[in-house]
Amino acid sequence: MKKIIYGLLIVLAGGLYACKDEEREPLEADFSSDVQTVVVEGRIAFMDKSSGLPVRWNWYFEGGEPAASELFSPEVTYRMPGTYAVKLVVGRGPEEAVVEKTEYVTIEYPGEITVNFEADRLQATDADLITLTDKSTGFPNAWAWELVSRTGEKVTSTEQNPAVRLAPGVYTVTLTASNPKSSGSLTETDYLTVIDRNAVTAAFTASTRLTYEGGTVTFADASIGNSMRQRWTFEDGTPAVSSEKNPAVTYTAAGKYKVTLVASNNENSSVKETEGYIVVVPGQSLVVLYPFAGNADDAGPNGLDAVPVTRGASAVAFGADAPREGAGEVIFNSKNKDDYAFFEVPANPALRFGSSDFTVAFWAKTSDTRNTQGVYQQGSGPAARPDNANRQSWFRFQPAKPFFRFVIEYTGKSGNWTDYSAKTLADEEWHYYVCVHASGSTYVYVDGVKAAEALNKGLKEIDGAPYYIGAMYRGDEAGRSFENFLHGSLSDYALYRRALTAVEANALYEVLK
Repeated sequence: MKKIIYGLLIVLAGGLYACKDEEREPLEADFSSDVQTVVVEGRIAFMDKSSGLPVRWNWYFEGGEPAASELFSPEVTYRMPGTYAVKLVVGRGPEEAVVEKTEYVTIEYPGEITVNFEADRLQATDADLITLTDKSTGFPNAWAWELVSRTGEKVTSTEQNPAVRLAPGVYTVTLTASNPKSSGSLTETDYLTVIDRNAVTAAFTASTRLTYEGGTVTFADASIGNSMRQRWTFEDGTPAVSSEKNPAVTYTAAGKYKVTLVASNNENSSVKETEGYIVVVPGQSLVVLYPFAGNADDAGPNGLDAVPVTRGASAVAFGADAPREGAGEVIFNSKNKDDYAFFEVPANPALRFGSSDFTVAFWAKTSDTRNTQGVYQQGSGPAARPDNANRQSWFRFQPAKPFFRFVIEYTGKSGNWTDYSAKTLADEEWHYYVCVHASGSTYVYVDGVKAAEALNKGLKEIDGAPYYIGAMYRGDEAGRSFENFLHGSLSDYALYRRALTAVEANALYEVLK
């Protein structure tokens, strides 16, 4: 038994001596990486190769992200071309070892440059500084700018983002950007317009170009050059003249009106005059007025800005292919019940028509001859009320006769279904529709002429909400299903709490065309 114990002690002692030998193995730092050369924005994976069983790692990466790491095997991204050092400090207990490899990684320039630039202003005077900003991709490190006027004046620069003053003229701008591996150029013809500091070219804008009787429009002097004084003249506006820079003008009668601005300084003056610049529609009992000039804001008296209703990737868009110069256009292109976009008009007491008269008027354009398309729906549709009653009004285009329907529908009573069957109006042309409910009869005027009617159908109450533009629906709020999406454009959408006469419908068309 003693011999066995003695043998075990010898084995254990040998093991202890072996551990001490391992602990005394020198700590030596070293590392490697999967690659040493990458293109800018590339990643490099580093691996510890140190001997002596380190338990701590402190990496330092010149030019890298992250710049430091305590991981055993970090990954690093390099975002700028160059040659960079890598340092590793390893530790075990109180011991440390260091290795630093200079010029270890090389980050190369990409092989392609896409040139782009922009100026902080495209129109300026010869006293203004114009700052040109390089927007190129591909990591250029050299730039050659050339600005040449139509008359041959030339300005050059090798700065990345030069600021220049130019003599009067129209300038073509060329930027050539390069790096050690690639180069590229971009030329923008007649990109900059520079005028004499004492010159002035009159120009103006307005808060809206479509308003109503009693509505106010705010104008702004947008003249190019040194506009020190303004003299405005507003046809049929109040005030009729103004010397303010940004005057507010009220219009009291429907029509199209000229605006004139004389902009001047001590040396020069300029005149801008536009016939029919402001369009004014009747204001009596107006509920909403949507010019759709880049947004769905209400230009009428109630401020009922329409709210987008969206699902999926679809969105409403605003364009410039409107029925007249200066008008707005909203474009609807919903895909299906899971991918749509249209507008909801906020609930408001002004929309509670009940069984009273009202008028809906709008420009519409579509080329869709395959689908039923709703322009608007107001009130309770099928299954929207607890009693399952319909109390609604709507207008829709249809692919076959009748080619459109303007409807006031009330469950249990004969509806005012005003049908138009002459020909399809899905002809990719703008047409103006005025839809009138007058004491139980309904009328639709197309381009100023009566096109359909439904007479003496009786009064029927409609609910005030919901009110959708660009789609129709079924069901209540909790389970609403949208359908009959409009595939086309609308402009100058107006809603009145009264019945417009045939004369007024024609006059409205004449004003808005």
